[in-house]
Amino acid sequence: MRHLLAKDVRLVAPYLWLVVPVHALYSIQAFLSPELYFWMNLAAALAWTAAVTAIEWHLDADHFVASLPVTRSAIVSARYASALGGLAVGAALFVLYGHVTMALATSRVSERWQESPSWATVDGVVAFVAVGHVLVTAFLPFFFRWGLPLGVAIFSASAALVLSAGTLLARSVSQAPGGAPEATSLSESIRGWLLARSASWGPWLTGLILLAAAAALGAASLRLSIRFYQRREL
Repeated sequence: MRHLLAKDVRLVAPYLWLVVPVHALYSIQAFLSPELYFWMNLAAALAWTAAVTAIEWHLDADHFVASLPVTRSAIVSARYASALGGLAVGAALFVLYGHVTMALATSRVSERWQESPSWATVDGVVAFVAVGHVLVTAFLPFFFRWGLPLGVAIFSASAALVLSAGTLLARSVSQAPGGAPEATSLSESIRGWLLARSASWGPWLTGLILLAAAAALGAASLRLSIRFYQRREL
């Protein structure tokens, strides 16, 4: 698996000279909106997986990789490790860019942020990683079942519907004092839910439950992807 992970790094490495400054630039621009900053950085973290799969598809590397003396389950497991590693790096940059930009921002920009910015709190970073984990583990079975571009198209349509429904649900359950729906973003609703569970169950129990849920979701997704990829004709 180590060699397969190194392959993913080598595929993306030639483009880092362009990816790194573009990511930093868009992080600074998105800093004007807390919600945009959250989703832009999450998209950048998930772009690692998208870039690797797109480059392999462009080079028609599936046939070559499948001919290597490794099992298809090892190929799938390495892709999951690569995707989750990219998410971890993205979460670290989410925090780093937030602190650096806030230190350099003017007071007018700082006023756009609440007292507890998402990149500076545990619940904000956990929400970032949790949403990213769900998206990664939901996308990869689509990829290993249908490949590119069909798998991406089906997943994108499904994810758009789910995110739209989640946003509407978040706004409907968040009531303003007068009884009217409060304009609550999806990321802030997730943070609020995490804070409520932490206050109700305690931070340690909440953390253990989240870890167990993430492990169960990841294991189910991995098993499904392995089954799809083993049945797929290359």
